[in-house]
Amino acid sequence: MKALEIDVEELQELAEPTGDRGHIGALKAKRSALADLLGISAQGALVRSRFRNISEMDASSRFFFGLERKNGQKRLIHSMRSDTGQILSESTDIRRHAVGFYSSLFQSELGEEQEVFHGFYEGLPKVEQESSAELEADVSLDELHTALQSMENGKAPGIDGLPVEFYKTMWSVMGEDLLMVLRDSLTGGQLPLSCRRAVLTLLPKKGDLMEIKNWRPVSLLCTEYKLLSKVLATRLREVMGQVIHRDQTYCVPDRLVSDNVFLIQDFLDISSALGLETGLISIDQEKAFDRVEYQYLWKTLEAFGFSPGLLERLFQSGEEVFSKERESKDGCVSQ
Repeated sequence: MKALEIDVEELQELAEPTGDRGHIGALKAKRSALADLLGISAQGALVRSRFRNISEMDASSRFFFGLERKNGQKRLIHSMRSDTGQILSESTDIRRHAVGFYSSLFQSELGEEQEVFHGFYEGLPKVEQESSAELEADVSLDELHTALQSMENGKAPGIDGLPVEFYKTMWSVMGEDLLMVLRDSLTGGQLPLSCRRAVLTLLPKKGDLMEIKNWRPVSLLCTEYKLLSKVLATRLREVMGQVIHRDQTYCVPDRLVSDNVFLIQDFLDISSALGLETGLISIDQEKAFDRVEYQYLWKTLEAFGFSPGLLERLFQSGEEVFSKERESKDGCVSQ
């Protein structure tokens, strides 16, 4: 690239004062080659920087190619405060502190005695048998394609660097092969290696960045994993109304969160009319989704009548690298 830039500068110096057609033609050819090379390099920097898009930017500028380095610097942790107040500056100490924090966060707080579960399971509605069978059906090509088309462009790719745009462009070539791979993986009980690896990054939140709790871990997953996850999530969404109480409106199709506002208003009006002393309690649990116990989640799904086959699909290859005993995707159903 550097040689092309030098050639362009030299030809421009020759062409401008003389207007020689030969020099002008050579200059145009060199400029075209340089533009193509810059475009390829820009796309590579885009993937590595996890930036959303290049639109309305000078993609070939020095600023753009610095995005990869600048984005990394923003997430660089120079020091961290330990639980005892000690300032940690060595990278090994910072990593050890971070691992300890998240290991504790994701560690189960349930003891061996789990009778407390049983009271919650009595009288729960069940998924219809027909719906349960549909949830376990083989993934179809139409389902994969619909899931792909519903995914947004411009999202950061996983460890393979292949964004959703690649799959949309190459779908006619690779769609059936991808379907075969995913079907074989589900049948064999082990997802492809690409679906079991992620780029783990920490994003700064509000508050003191010397505290590890103010860094949010984000896993950048490969697109084929997101596709399979979206297919399963779409199937689950269709049956959620069968098992989730009508007062729970969030994440359930054909229900509106605003309905809860009207319900609260009706509750207050009726209480006032009957002369009842009532009150409302708003509860916000710290790191609520991180505290969802896996054992409780699986037992609850079983109590709702979801089949063992479906549960196995939802938890394939989940402990090969490390084990998390609790945590749930923020937003109920994984997207």
